[in-house]
Amino acid sequence: MPDIVVINESTALSDADIGTMLPALARQWNQDLASVWRVEQARFTLLPAGQSPPAGAWWLVFLDNSDQASALAYHDLSNDGNPLSKVFVKTLRAGGASVSVGASHELCEMAVDPWLNGAYQDTAGHFWAAEICDPVQGDQYGYKIGDTLVSDFVTPNWFAHRHSQVAMDFCGHAGAAFDVLPGGYAQKYEPQLGWVQTGGPSAPAAAHGSRRERRRRQAGRSLQQSTVVWNRR
Repeated sequence: MPDIVVINESTALSDADIGTMLPALARQWNQDLASVWRVEQARFTLLPAGQSPPAGAWWLVFLDNSDQASALAYHDLSNDGNPLSKVFVKTLRAGGASVSVGASHELCEMAVDPWLNGAYQDTAGHFWAAEICDPVQGDQYGYKIGDTLVSDFVTPNWFAHRHSQVAMDFCGHAGAAFDVLPGGYAQKYEPQLGWVQTGGPSAPAAAHGSRRERRRRQAGRSLQQSTVVWNRR
């Protein structure tokens, strides 16, 4: 069972705000996502101020401003090799985007592809990154759990596996396999080009961090930041 430690380093979001959304995030992971993607059950804990995360925990970190150009949030790995999601509160709000949807987006993708190496092959031989919220990105596609808005996510059917049925995403917005909704995008591997971003109409300039962007980063820069984030209190 993954232990998800929630770390609040944002000056724009209180622990009480996070406490309000946390039950919905946990329910989405343990019920909605688990029913579709068969992910393991997870336990969520808000880390008290001044405490260090326990060894082996997965992190959900709320920060003020993005440390990567055009990234509203992204998931990565810490220096210890554990899954990590970063959510940039002020950056999201400046773009008119929901913080709870941003957190939900990264948690869903971290659950399904924690090591950032998952991909699915289509009939033409292309590989599509297992980033399950990107194709249906956008607050308008999300749904509420209680009073908290969370992200939609695609199902395995979106990747056109051989036993695909009709539900391409949890909320029923996508009409076919590999259907990228307006404002969304997907990552496809082209042998001659590497990872290429495929966008729907009106794909946003600012988006959740892509696999291609993560691979372009200077080695260790954001990971080093991640290991010390909780020491800044």
